[in-house]
Amino acid sequence: MADLTDLDYVLCDTELSISNAAAVLSSSSLLALDCEGRGLGFLIDTVRLKGERLRPIYDILESTSIPKVVYDGRKDFSCLFHDRRVEIRNVIDLQLVDIKSREIRGENDADRLLRLGQVVPKWELARNSHLYRNVHKLCGMNRSAEEHLGLKVEKNAPKFDHSLWLERPLATEQLLYAVKDVVMISDLYNAFDAAGYLYPQIHDDSSRYVSIWKDRRPTADDIYRNHGFLILDILDRSMNSVRGTCSSCRRDLPRACYSKSAWSSGAPRQCLVCRAAEDFHGRRLRWEALKDKRIEDGMEGAEDVELEVKV
Repeated sequence: MADLTDLDYVLCDTELSISNAAAVLSSSSLLALDCEGRGLGFLIDTVRLKGERLRPIYDILESTSIPKVVYDGRKDFSCLFHDRRVEIRNVIDLQLVDIKSREIRGENDADRLLRLGQVVPKWELARNSHLYRNVHKLCGMNRSAEEHLGLKVEKNAPKFDHSLWLERPLATEQLLYAVKDVVMISDLYNAFDAAGYLYPQIHDDSSRYVSIWKDRRPTADDIYRNHGFLILDILDRSMNSVRGTCSSCRRDLPRACYSKSAWSSGAPRQCLVCRAAEDFHGRRLRWEALKDKRIEDGMEGAEDVELEVKV
């Protein structure tokens, strides 16, 4: 990835700059999109500019003629749709491409379980492998960049304070943070395209994926919408199958998305991914309780104990 300090970008926080950006973006063949930074070198300030002043940009996002490339665009879509009533169209979500590429790269079912073993105890996978059928662990963008671009992402980098996005003026560090994500999306897209990973159904799959929270914005404590597993019936979607509603995520899913016992028990039934998410959440709560107990007992280093979750 290029040195970010050498990249040109334009912060658009006036109506004139929005108009100029829209003129360039509307003639582009592809846009990289991220919830902090948007489009080929333009950072759009949606705090300072609101309503119809951003309509030229919204028209581009809603256009079906220009592909918008995202990495896990679910929150991007949800924020724009629920806050601004803007619906991103013609989307390519690279998080799905990463998962589809695994088979092309020679990964088999044992490798899929090995990835799951980063967040699910190995004894659980050995005992109940049938309950993780077709369950895939998601990769975050940084880890995907490590796998596909050979980038070494700093493991102990300080967490970025996203509340700072509401403050003005924006600091240089914030602008570079936004630029970094958009550049990484662009680099990943080029790598996936060169490797032949962009499969024919990616537009349809991505549209279903990013709009999955169109019914309602997910809350921070919703464990069935905030987890590290790929939701079911997005890739290799079953069109002709008996379906039932999951009692946890409330999605209408084909029979293959449930264990045999869950399906035969009738409603309410829980899909395989919601079961995995609930199990992970339960283990996290038990770990947090153990950590608190160790701190209460004065055990040295207890505050530094972390639950290893690779995303």
